[in-house]
Amino acid sequence: MLFILLSWVYILAITLVAGVSLDRLLKLKDYNPILVLFHGFLAVTLVSGFWAVFFPINWRFHVFIVIITIILSFINNSLTVKYATLFKEEVCKLSTFFKIVFLLILVLILAQSASPPFLMDNESYYIQTIAWLNEFGLVKGLINLHLFLGQTSGWHLLQSAFNFSFLREGLNNLNGLTLLLGNFYALIKLNDYFKNKNNPLDLVVGLFPIFNVFLFQFISAPSPDLAVYVISLLVFYGFLMNYHACSRNGIVSLVMLVSFLFLIKATTIIFVLFPLIIYIKHYKHVKQYTFKISLIVVFTLALILIKNILITGNPIYPFAGIEGLKTDWSLPSPIEKYFYNYAKAYGYGVTPEFYSNTSYLSLIKSWVLQIGMDGLLNKAILFILILFLVFIKRFKTNKAILFIYGISLLQLIILFVTSPQFRFYVPFVIILSLFLIAEVIKSEKVIKSLLAVSILAILIPLFFAIPKVQTNRFETGYMIEPHGNSQFETDYQTIEVGNTQINYPTNIDFFWGTGNTKLPALNKQQLDYFKTYFKVIPQQRTENLKDGFYFKSLD
Repeated sequence: MLFILLSWVYILAITLVAGVSLDRLLKLKDYNPILVLFHGFLAVTLVSGFWAVFFPINWRFHVFIVIITIILSFINNSLTVKYATLFKEEVCKLSTFFKIVFLLILVLILAQSASPPFLMDNESYYIQTIAWLNEFGLVKGLINLHLFLGQTSGWHLLQSAFNFSFLREGLNNLNGLTLLLGNFYALIKLNDYFKNKNNPLDLVVGLFPIFNVFLFQFISAPSPDLAVYVISLLVFYGFLMNYHACSRNGIVSLVMLVSFLFLIKATTIIFVLFPLIIYIKHYKHVKQYTFKISLIVVFTLALILIKNILITGNPIYPFAGIEGLKTDWSLPSPIEKYFYNYAKAYGYGVTPEFYSNTSYLSLIKSWVLQIGMDGLLNKAILFILILFLVFIKRFKTNKAILFIYGISLLQLIILFVTSPQFRFYVPFVIILSLFLIAEVIKSEKVIKSLLAVSILAILIPLFFAIPKVQTNRFETGYMIEPHGNSQFETDYQTIEVGNTQINYPTNIDFFWGTGNTKLPALNKQQLDYFKTYFKVIPQQRTENLKDGFYFKSLD
């Protein structure tokens, strides 16, 4: 916990200076200090992304970023001090109750961050993605080694910049800091609401911490999903506050946050509609900021295109590639088509064969009637959308809320066409639920009780064993040094596959699992499957791993 806390202090210092500098460049003034930090996250992500095109994100990058930070802190010294002071003032403004809640959330997030990760995506590709970035940067055709490595996210770029891999492993803990900042932002709004009660939207956003019970599962692994859930909350609030009267701060910050979301996860493209609606509605007032907005968008899209081309050979990944734009390290068409259809079918919980031979109406019925946790969550989506209609008359005075509801319906339609996985829809589940809860519960005493219950619901499984429930509990040994970045011990063997040495874990038995195995890593099940069914093996393009991989046909 101590190591993680120290790393967060360093990260906050770097991102504060980066955010202040970017805001000054874009001429934003008197801005919320939490938003300044997220602007800083975007700035560091862009810098690390373009750096990774040429170099690994290792100790040299840290030397570079520290030098740049020192220079910028001298240039923007007064502004940096101002925002640091504002941050302190926001803490002091919190009531005693909310200070205690924030302190408890801080301790719990630190404890969860230090505990073993339990998301399977962490073991299949998060660890490996960040390791490749740390050791080689962006690698051509990395998708040919492991399909999931094609999903390298802007969030993984940022995490690779802040995990200090040259010092020790196990500090992939940016998610904990992100959720802490989201909670702090929400508690400030809730505190303001109970003091002034002049902005009901503060109550909506302020209730965000009651979702910590769900969000905590994403903390101990560098999942891009958690970043999306927190940043989307800021986007929703920014949209609601700027819909009727928009400022330069409002429109430029919205564009930055939405650009960051898209850089993190392509499924958030629907969020582009929020700044677009504001821009069209207030065009006369905001058209003078078009150049600044365009700069942000151009740099973000450029990094996305470069990243996609290098790693996948497909500029429009995760969509199926255009034949004329393919490179020699692009996925072979049969493999690309199969797994593109596989991803669609996976969202419905069916096989690719069933998906191909079934109407959308039958697929949606199958999606609704799924059993287990997936089925329960799918039904929760429909329940919230229907329940919102019951209360919709109360929201008619604020068209911005109706826009959010309309866009949430559009997102669901898009997901039905692509892959209707619950995690892609969580931002809308959270915000619509918060609107509904804020309509039903306004009592300060009840809301404080809800916060207390949510903290207890996190604390119990984190520190105490629960029969028949698998949780990765906190242990006293993690007080100083956290658990490693994998739940598995590093145990692997090496085999020669053509011109490539592949390291495969001997203690991870699920198909995509690689854990913290030395690069280049691949599960033997996956290697054998591709050899048998697709007649291909991954091969290095040259003797240098930085030059990447391609699939060699065995026919």
